[in-house]
Amino acid sequence: MEEVADVHSAKIGHEHQQNSTQPSAQLTSKEKNYFRSIFEKYDRDGSGTIDAQELATMLREDAEVSDKIVRKLIVYSDRNNDGKINVDEFTNMVLDTKLKSLFGQYVTSYVDYVVPKSKRHRFKPIGRSATATTQDGFTEPDGAYETGYTLWPPPLCMALMSICEIICFVLNNHITNDDSKQYQDAFQPVALALIYHPRRRHEAWRYFTYMFVHIGWAHLIMNLICQICLGLPLELRNRWWRVLTVYVAGVACGSLMTSIFDPHVFLAGASGGVYAIITAHLANIAINWSEMTFPAIQLFIMSLLIICDVAFAVHNRYLSGDQTPIGYAAHVGGALAGLLVGIWVLKNVEPTNREKYLWWAAFLIFLLLIGTAILLNVFWTAHFFSTTY
Repeated sequence: MEEVADVHSAKIGHEHQQNSTQPSAQLTSKEKNYFRSIFEKYDRDGSGTIDAQELATMLREDAEVSDKIVRKLIVYSDRNNDGKINVDEFTNMVLDTKLKSLFGQYVTSYVDYVVPKSKRHRFKPIGRSATATTQDGFTEPDGAYETGYTLWPPPLCMALMSICEIICFVLNNHITNDDSKQYQDAFQPVALALIYHPRRRHEAWRYFTYMFVHIGWAHLIMNLICQICLGLPLELRNRWWRVLTVYVAGVACGSLMTSIFDPHVFLAGASGGVYAIITAHLANIAINWSEMTFPAIQLFIMSLLIICDVAFAVHNRYLSGDQTPIGYAAHVGGALAGLLVGIWVLKNVEPTNREKYLWWAAFLIFLLLIGTAILLNVFWTAHFFSTTY
């Protein structure tokens, strides 16, 4: 990790700090107040200092940082040797260029919201942030959201999921095909073991494993392209488990929605998860609007993608006469899950009171909907095919 290298390469001691001009001494009152507000946010016990546990809480919001690194940061920044960080030591630590990969987002916000435009040319891009040149010729960092993009841990979640889907597809098609059956991929041994089967709803794994079954190369490739192209940007800013949670929630809600509204159909494909990833981008924009550099452009692109997909689906089903069986209920279920789960799972850079209420609303609505769907599947037996064992 870059931050590990930074801390180990810095001299752990006080000679360097004592012999150099501290950045906090050069700040104006307004600038000091900005860093004090961040300090007070993480000084959870109001003691006037930040200890190792509070510093770890701050750092782990955006990166995997070990306790060892946290302790070294305390030693490196603690000038008065009390084992804690006061507000001046905190400000110097955040502004230390050796630690830019850890604290870059706070300096980015500082430049954007505190420093006058006429003085911004003194600040270089922080951490991994990109740059943009204004009409005045000054270089400004991206917003706090973009600053947090990272390649560590590697964004492999959607890639590994795609590999698993490809392996299942190849194994399924390696068996001798029966060309007499339409949509023959659904009748191969691998598919029959994993596909959502309306007469085997008691086999609970099918509500998830149907995502590994695809009917034809076109079906597979389309889902792979969408989940890689749309899932990767989310992984670069959110940890892999957040994106995986959204994806799996979309898959589960897709099958539950299908079981209720299309109770007699088989279901295959990862479209529930793909649609969850799509609407998770909307959730991400909603909770990080103020921290993004161009949220309106991102909203326009994602909205245009969704509108085009809906228009294509309506055309295929009602205007073109295409009889290809498509699980629209799974698409809707996945999209709904992605929006709701994304709000309370994806990283909110700077939560506001309104966004906290939104978090609870999305969480409770999701629990209500998925709980209702599960209860209907368990107790509304007259609505479904009889079970085959």
